[in-house]
Amino acid sequence: MEKRAILHVDMNNFYASVECLLNPSLKNYAIAVAGDPNKRTGIILAKNYIAKVYGVKTGEAIWEAKQKCPILITVAPHYDKYEEFSKKAQSIYYKYTDLIEPFGLDECWLDVTCSLKFFDCTAKEIAEKIQKQIYEELGLTVSIGVSFGKTLAKLGSDIKKPMGLTVIDENNHIDIIKKLKVEDMIMIGKHTTKKLHTMNINTLYDLYLLPVDFLRQHFGIVGVYMHNAISGIDDDKLITPREEDTKSVGNGATSVKDMTTSEEIKNFLLDLSSKVASRLRAHGFGAKTVHLTIKFADFSYLSAQHSLTYYISNEQDIFKLAYQIFNELVGTKFAPVRALRICTTGLITKDEPVQVSLWTNHKKENLSQAIDKLKNKFGKDVISLAKDFSLF
Repeated sequence: MEKRAILHVDMNNFYASVECLLNPSLKNYAIAVAGDPNKRTGIILAKNYIAKVYGVKTGEAIWEAKQKCPILITVAPHYDKYEEFSKKAQSIYYKYTDLIEPFGLDECWLDVTCSLKFFDCTAKEIAEKIQKQIYEELGLTVSIGVSFGKTLAKLGSDIKKPMGLTVIDENNHIDIIKKLKVEDMIMIGKHTTKKLHTMNINTLYDLYLLPVDFLRQHFGIVGVYMHNAISGIDDDKLITPREEDTKSVGNGATSVKDMTTSEEIKNFLLDLSSKVASRLRAHGFGAKTVHLTIKFADFSYLSAQHSLTYYISNEQDIFKLAYQIFNELVGTKFAPVRALRICTTGLITKDEPVQVSLWTNHKKENLSQAIDKLKNKFGKDVISLAKDFSLF
């Protein structure tokens, strides 16, 4: 099997860098993008390298940051501008591949496996071209990791900043993970890190050496994901959100406050499921696969997907599958959750020739369509899915 060529592109200090482009007089000062101190958003959202030298950290309160750095200049976020620059960057990525999975506004995975022959160059050379274009056309710097798996590519982009480029291949894979701590891997948060440390597993190489059955025994399905990721065999396809491609329909959101109970998770997933289902039906789609991404308060994340033998487009079925994935990933005791995203793939339109039995319960589909009509006529809050219906 051909090794994949995966890039992870990380726009350096993205929010702060955009603010410096909008106001060049800020460039030589310690700055941080921050929200209202009286609300949850009164935290540091991003900082530049000068502020980083003072120890300012993303996610800490503004008052804490200013204790470390009294000269810190805070600016309000301009999300419309961040989105604008993010789209401009993605338009550059699309010159090299249409297999792009965004991770927030400032990070993307690119699968360039099939692009190498077309451009007659290596994955590293494509990364160099992207770096050059982003800098020349947008005035921003990016760090890029190049590898044969998504997680390894992400590790690569974190090694050298700003404007770094790191290749992790079969020749240097082991040497690099020997130098990295377990907490350097994207899916390993504080809780898992603490548990690994108590087991004397401190480096990613320590993790790599462990049998997958041992990791499954102590960490469940998450242990399998960790093993596959550090071994470079996380071969999930990238989830491409381009609307015109109609390959996926999804919705994600960040909670106003960290979610710590199953009830909060259920309510949040119900809302997301309703939005995804409504969009599926609006396009006349049914989906066979539901993908769930969980982003924790410490910015680590986990994701998994389940596929069905039939097509669905109603919120009940989407919610049941998403909540099942959540329980399999983290169970009932979990670290605070910051954001969730549901994405459906394996799409088909209802006018495509498939067996009727491949569609889920038609009564539920008809009821969902009737609810859509009510919402369109009287507003989205006129009716909602009951929060106590049977899950299974």
